[in-house]
Amino acid sequence: MNYTIMQIINYTYSGPVKQSINQCILKPIHDINQQCLSHTFQIEPNETVYNYIDYWGNTVETFYMKEPHRELRITTQSLVTVNRLFPDGQLQLELNDREKLNQQYAEFLRKSSFTHMPDSILEELTALLWSSSIDILDYVNKVNHYIYETFSYESGSTNVDTTAQQFFDHKRGVCQDFTHLMLSMCRYKGIPARYVSGYVYCGQDSAMRGDAAMHAWVEVMLPGMGWIGFDPTNNIYALNQHIRVAVGRDYADIVPVKGVYVGGQQQSMTVNVSISQLTV
Repeated sequence: MNYTIMQIINYTYSGPVKQSINQCILKPIHDINQQCLSHTFQIEPNETVYNYIDYWGNTVETFYMKEPHRELRITTQSLVTVNRLFPDGQLQLELNDREKLNQQYAEFLRKSSFTHMPDSILEELTALLWSSSIDILDYVNKVNHYIYETFSYESGSTNVDTTAQQFFDHKRGVCQDFTHLMLSMCRYKGIPARYVSGYVYCGQDSAMRGDAAMHAWVEVMLPGMGWIGFDPTNNIYALNQHIRVAVGRDYADIVPVKGVYVGGQQQSMTVNVSISQLTV
């Protein structure tokens, strides 16, 4: 599948910003299952943009605004080819594989500030799903379905600081919250799981959620099969319609835009995402 993605992020300030330092993680990942054929990154007012690869392999673009401004606009355009199919490998998990898995993917097994929940709650949440599953893949599928069916998707009901525990208590949230809870439930059972940010192409499927802004989902590592994506917000596998931008332990590792500024007082932000599928 070939896609063009345009994203415009616009910040406006109640007063002049004297200077600011910013970093963005908005460039789609380039790997064996997804090729970023082109990517442009523009800012207004214009400044020099630098980039580097972070610890998780994500492209980070940074810039320093040294002149006073009342508005900041970030525009990205990307052309991406996605050829991600469900893996045809066989699930393998012997005892020695388990020990190797724990060492190799230790960072994706630990609790984090966003995914931390008491073991007592996680045991109650996962016990029946785990005992009724024929294998780990079946369990992850059950978790994906459980979160989709149990929790309500409601824009504006949470914010970027909401934790998995808070989402669980309130029973409503957005894709970031669905993802954090699924990470908790997978890691509790010793399944390496990572946070993925990106875009989802919904096309004419009005039942799907997530194409109006950046989306989030989960990837789990299953020996013999590799990283497999699950989208609990939509109760589907994350395959050709999902365009990956960044991976990390949780939202804190892949914040799309963050920075600090002097002056400006209050700020407001708008985000517009447009995704088109190209036919070849």
